[in-house]
Amino acid sequence: MKAYDLGFGDSADKLAETPGGEPLALVGPVRAGWIGSAGPAIDPATWPRGPLTGLPMMHAFTLRLPTDYQRRGPGFPAIAFFQGEGQFAGSDAVEPDANSDDPLARDLAATRFHPKSQILHDEIGGAFALIWLTDKEFDAGPAAPPADVREPGSHAASDEGRNAWDDVEPTLGIWLAERTGDPNVGIPPVEYDPNTKYQDPLTDDSGWTPWAEPLFGRSHLGGTAFPVQALPEGLTPYYLEIEEISGLNFGGGNGQLDLESGIFDWSCG
Repeated sequence: MKAYDLGFGDSADKLAETPGGEPLALVGPVRAGWIGSAGPAIDPATWPRGPLTGLPMMHAFTLRLPTDYQRRGPGFPAIAFFQGEGQFAGSDAVEPDANSDDPLARDLAATRFHPKSQILHDEIGGAFALIWLTDKEFDAGPAAPPADVREPGSHAASDEGRNAWDDVEPTLGIWLAERTGDPNVGIPPVEYDPNTKYQDPLTDDSGWTPWAEPLFGRSHLGGTAFPVQALPEGLTPYYLEIEEISGLNFGGGNGQLDLESGIFDWSCG
């Protein structure tokens, strides 16, 4: 298998590590998706919602995966990732009610789960979602999120999370290129374990090894992980490490999402 670096931008010759970040030179990049508020072409009724707030989650990125990373089979070659409500969402959920005076409650009554969606929770109670997409759902995007139905001043977000109505980001392309110089391609990432083939990117004095330093700070599929704090347990070679792109709030850190095991976590900077 191979590992891949991600670059972001409107054209292959003007890519960056993150939108507005450091320039990134990739060899032979191929456009493979997009970031921004516009999401995949799914039924709007299946756009993921915050489990408590009921607000539609903020779309972060949609990505067509290389064949090795299509872990749900060729019928689902792409993924979409969303961030939703944060740790202060409270405990009182907005209940779906088709007869309610509250337009959000009525709107929720018409929603349903996407058949290939997975709701993810971080350790502090934030909500995220991953959707495996068909070719049709990927190819017909980007598509707008559901229309904002809230009455003025109602259901204002105060949970330190993200939602599609209050957090609007521009659409930019995602580009993939094969990662070179990484000795950990095809090896599950582990932390400080001398009994595996996985090579630690840190030196004994906590600096970067020569091969690791140029790889640090990039979003990527597979290869060496660079968690800001602890590395999640249970990662396989088929994982995505993502920096703060498209409005994602990782507290200045990054996140790891495993496409085989479903493991997800992030840590702040």
